[in-house]
Amino acid sequence: MDLWIPLLLFVIGFIALFLELFIPAVGIIGAVGIICMIIGTVLAYNHLGRIIGSIFLTGTLIGTPAMVVIGLKVFPKTFVGKRLILGDSQERDTGFTSYNGEKYEGLTDKEGIALTTLRPSGMVRIDNKKFSVVTGGEMISKDEKVRVIKVEGSRIIVRKINPYKGSTS
Repeated sequence: MDLWIPLLLFVIGFIALFLELFIPAVGIIGAVGIICMIIGTVLAYNHLGRIIGSIFLTGTLIGTPAMVVIGLKVFPKTFVGKRLILGDSQERDTGFTSYNGEKYEGLTDKEGIALTTLRPSGMVRIDNKKFSVVTGGEMISKDEKVRVIKVEGSRIIVRKINPYKGSTS
């Protein structure tokens, strides 16, 4: 057997592994590439001797991780990579933020009006500001008075105010 058959399989395997990084194929192209590299290495061992087979095996063991690292360095700069990877960072000073505890400070025991029916979540107006709230499980009708019972992180828990007693029910 000539050297070109295992070498061709080996090169096809590397190309397939490289393409797998850029073409979404659910691993099929990469699996074909790995199979080609294994077959090329086995053919080199069986027909060309231990030295050539060891060279192919070394190339596989060093080349495959190197191909993955190079591909991951190159991938973000490709057409597909630019569309799949977020290019901007989400900084607080540009308006990106997660929970901001200061926004809900002092809401406990404040009263408001249900803007929507709370089943058990909905919108409430407190101090002329809209808040997304939840109840303890009960349904509260639209335009009912509510009081903030507890604030847990970004979760505001309200309860209906009993109009007869002036307290929560």
